[in-house]
Amino acid sequence: MKIKRMVARLSRFTQIAAAALLIVALLAGCAPTVSQPIATPPAAEPTVVQPTTAPPTEVPPTAVPPTEAPPAEVSPTEAPAAAATPVPEPATATSVDPMYYENEPVAVVPPGDPTKPMVEAGYNTSIRGGPGTNYVVYGAFLGGSTAIATGISQDGKWYVISVPVAPGGMGWVDGAYLLKYNTSGLPTVVAPPVPPTTELIPPQPGEPQTTTLTEVYVRTGPGDTYPAYGIAPKGVTGRVIGKSQDGQWLTVRLDPEKVGAGYGWLMTAYTQPSNIESIPVVLAPDQLPPAEIPPPASGAATATAIDFVNIRSGPGYEYYVLGVVAPGTTGEVTGKSQDGFWWQVKVPTGYSPDGFAWVSADWVVPSNTENVPVVAAPPPPPTPPAQPTPAPAGNCVLVSQTPPDYTTYPLSYGFGVQWVLQNTSSTPWEQSEVDVVYQGAMNGQRLHQGLDRFDLPVTIQPGQTLTLNGSGITPASAGQFGEAWALQMGNSAPLCTFWIIVNAK
Repeated sequence: MKIKRMVARLSRFTQIAAAALLIVALLAGCAPTVSQPIATPPAAEPTVVQPTTAPPTEVPPTAVPPTEAPPAEVSPTEAPAAAATPVPEPATATSVDPMYYENEPVAVVPPGDPTKPMVEAGYNTSIRGGPGTNYVVYGAFLGGSTAIATGISQDGKWYVISVPVAPGGMGWVDGAYLLKYNTSGLPTVVAPPVPPTTELIPPQPGEPQTTTLTEVYVRTGPGDTYPAYGIAPKGVTGRVIGKSQDGQWLTVRLDPEKVGAGYGWLMTAYTQPSNIESIPVVLAPDQLPPAEIPPPASGAATATAIDFVNIRSGPGYEYYVLGVVAPGTTGEVTGKSQDGFWWQVKVPTGYSPDGFAWVSADWVVPSNTENVPVVAAPPPPPTPPAQPTPAPAGNCVLVSQTPPDYTTYPLSYGFGVQWVLQNTSSTPWEQSEVDVVYQGAMNGQRLHQGLDRFDLPVTIQPGQTLTLNGSGITPASAGQFGEAWALQMGNSAPLCTFWIIVNAK
């Protein structure tokens, strides 16, 4: 019985095993491709799998390296900041420039480009007229502001930046307060001369006055296009005698022995005024367009103006002002004064009959002047007599004058004057030939500012009248003062003489 059971179990086991083998065989026959990847791996054949046929969802983002992105798909603004902005040379200062003062007018400058020569203010500082604190201030350069760098001082401590509104279109900033970008190749720029110092007459207690907050120009009129006498240093106080019509300039008293007119103009924003509520308005001196100077010959000695500069009839402030040249104007130098403080330059004969004028060395940058000869100074202008002599009869008649002679004004008082002249001769007063010429002042005290010689506004035919307007300021001391003027052709005798005499007390 046991043997029969065992045989039966073995028979059933045999049947089950046979059936299992049959199922395996059938499955193997139905799926022949399962073994294909093992025999020939498709990963080893790059051409079998085309990237363009793969669905987007089957390609993980990490499978495409960032460096394989097409350049056209990367916007320049998306470039990393570290790659576009060079590391600047740091500022050496650790605080605000002590010469900067609160509410200092901010200079308008074009912003810089960090991929080109550029400077950035690390701290509030000032833009000046030259590489030193003894130069005039053009305005503030605030921390974080940038500017185009165009040059560097000879000692490497000051940087030249683009300042379109400044004379010559440039200014200087102390490198200690700057971050520098790409400035290693900047050209060296020769420093301009330091302008002279102009002394202000101090006020009496309670008088209108103003104190300079920084180095500031003392100019001949209320505007940046008027020539300057010099610089008033920081911290000096001067007697205020008037203001411009817009209030942006103050008229201050100067020493008449050093500045003939005895007064000048300061920009109000660079000073701290007091007691000026009742000061009068002073008329601005007349201005003419800058003189056109002929270009110098190749290789000639030259002088280039650093600001608006007067050209005069001789080497000294007592000589007539013939015109004004603009910053950057270059003229040919033909001589120098015996003391070396003045250069003789070529000018059109419309400004000077002999074709020469003189310019102060304080306001120009010379070049190739080593062998320039010393030229004798012309005779100084004559001092007119106490009572001017009328012009020869038959040439002109004074039709009217306002104010009349011997009008009394307060001390340091601004006034206007008008003359109406009639041509009583038989020939025209040609605009291109006849000039209005300052002849001199009584007691040596000038009343006017501005030009001493200028063209007629129009040609005046026989019988016609000419109206001339001027302005002046009475001196700070009491007395009788006056100025003489004339119509004149070249250096010939005057055609017509006229004057103004006032009392000051």
